[in-house]
Amino acid sequence: MPRSLPPEILDFIVDHLRDEPATLKTCCLASKSWIHRTRKHLFAHVEFCATDPRVESWVETFPDPTNSPAHHTRTLSIVYPVYYPHLIKAAHADTLSSFCSVVHLHVNVSRWYGERVPLVPLHGLSPVLRSLRLTSVAVPDSEIFGLICSFPLLEDLALRIINPEPRDGRWTTPWTSPRLTGSLELSKGMGGIQPTTRRLLDLPNGLHFTTITVPWLCEQDITSTTDLVSRCLETVQSLKVTNHFPRTFPLVSV
Repeated sequence: MPRSLPPEILDFIVDHLRDEPATLKTCCLASKSWIHRTRKHLFAHVEFCATDPRVESWVETFPDPTNSPAHHTRTLSIVYPVYYPHLIKAAHADTLSSFCSVVHLHVNVSRWYGERVPLVPLHGLSPVLRSLRLTSVAVPDSEIFGLICSFPLLEDLALRIINPEPRDGRWTTPWTSPRLTGSLELSKGMGGIQPTTRRLLDLPNGLHFTTITVPWLCEQDITSTTDLVSRCLETVQSLKVTNHFPRTFPLVSV
């Protein structure tokens, strides 16, 4: 009998265990030849939080970005708590750039005693990014939309902007933007959705969302929703509105 199974059979077995991380870790210890395939599933979703030592542990464990499992990551979550804004430090730039195959990016950012969270290190993080979910607290819209426009293949966008800053005088309309052909989700925040929709409508390549989900916090949000739907009239298939007016309008779902 052969001493080992064909590689494609071993790969099939490892893939079958993709939802069992404990077993996958055991596979890594069983055979060095299995490490590459198990990493594909073990590191498919990575989450970094400033209060968690995993950031430093990652850098220490994988000092050479070219040999790290970051290129297996498809979903990357980065959380900047309000009391620790600089999760991604300049020293970690090479580590961050190794996450070049991320398809879904989740970012939660805040400001800390007047310090701005550095979004620039995330620009163009992955050339294949399709989905961005961003929660921001008091971050200028020029930085938010600078991040959005750095991903040319971006389709799905989810934004929750809390306590937005006054109109950002540094904003200039970008020369290009993603086509945004998937879903748009604007979550409840302070001040309504009008500042965000205004910037979205300014994007040069237009909007082509098929699904739009928005909250109504004030009367201006109704006009903003109308503008969004009008801009996506040829592509939109679903509109969901959550009404937060006190018994003024019914819930809308089209």
